[in-house]
Amino acid sequence: MKEKPFSHRDVSVFISAGEHSGDNHASGLMQQLKAQMPGYDVKFYGLGGDMMTAVGMDPLYHVRDLATVGFTDVIKKYGFFKNAIKESAEFIKQKNPDVVILVDYPGFNIRLAESIRKFYTKKIIYYISPQLWAWHESRVNKIRKYIDLMLVVFPFEVDFYGKHGVKAEFVGHPLVKKIKEFRELNPKITGTGEVKRITLLPGSRKDEIKKHMPVLIEAMKILKESVNAEVVISIAPGMESHFDEFRESISGFTLSGESSYRLIYDSDLVLTKAGTSTMECTLLQVPYLIFYRTYSLNYFILKPIVRVDKLGIANILLEKNAVKEFIQNDFTAENLAAESLKILTDDAYRTRMLGDLRKIWDTLGSKDASSNAAALIIKRAGL
Repeated sequence: MKEKPFSHRDVSVFISAGEHSGDNHASGLMQQLKAQMPGYDVKFYGLGGDMMTAVGMDPLYHVRDLATVGFTDVIKKYGFFKNAIKESAEFIKQKNPDVVILVDYPGFNIRLAESIRKFYTKKIIYYISPQLWAWHESRVNKIRKYIDLMLVVFPFEVDFYGKHGVKAEFVGHPLVKKIKEFRELNPKITGTGEVKRITLLPGSRKDEIKKHMPVLIEAMKILKESVNAEVVISIAPGMESHFDEFRESISGFTLSGESSYRLIYDSDLVLTKAGTSTMECTLLQVPYLIFYRTYSLNYFILKPIVRVDKLGIANILLEKNAVKEFIQNDFTAENLAAESLKILTDDAYRTRMLGDLRKIWDTLGSKDASSNAAALIIKRAGL
């Protein structure tokens, strides 16, 4: 991109990310916006976490306060979210930033866009599309009404939005560059001998840990009857205290706050909750299975509006069940232990899974999502 001449003009950016994964991806975007506007004083305001704050964002709200699990949690915090949207909208009205960038987190961000569109005349750009093609497709009508540009991370999303009259650009997936660099700097440890290393990713929210850990613990007890295994539990930042109630039953396991990339990459098998971590396992080329359980009311409400029968993005992209998913009633210790044993002991099954996962690299390509997204935002917003 052609560099602009030196200028002392301030550029203000309001950016909203309400989850840890969004904080991660948004921080990369912020770094690229700074890099591609040399000589400009780029100021960031908005909602995010530690990574965005480290890049220089002045936060109105932190992701730790914004995280929710399902409708019941949203209902409990309804007043909080209503006030957060009101305060954010008022800030944007007073500050009148040069661009507003929304990162995933649709329940909040789409409502924020609707709220500010009444007075905000500059560009509202959405980076990392909500998975409207999977559920809540009706929200695309609000996207068309309030959003100026969608920057999407999966190629098929361009066609999805196109058929709804929404302008979308495929910028690449932000994990591709990060994991490619990680793999280049960290050679894969091949063969862990007789002891199999299993990593559990129970989630980054207290309700996920509460729902998932008892079943995961029981599954590992069953598996250890057949396999000599070392079990590592990944702990998300700030979540360590939520494992206290399980301390006795996980005394033989290792609790680790190390990078999830490192933990996954060093594993023979990963058991991960549905979410961003499934893409990490896919791109790191480590066999895994997917699970998720939420409150019965959440599942009852969500089930009729979900348009896909798969949660893992690898399964959606491949249009097949390359990785087994154990959701709600299928999430049992017996099911997890049986699939884990198959992955660890059936060489043909394991090889077939890894072959399927390698195809995802071809599907996503090698685009630098953060760099591409920053360039398009600068161009579209006229920065």
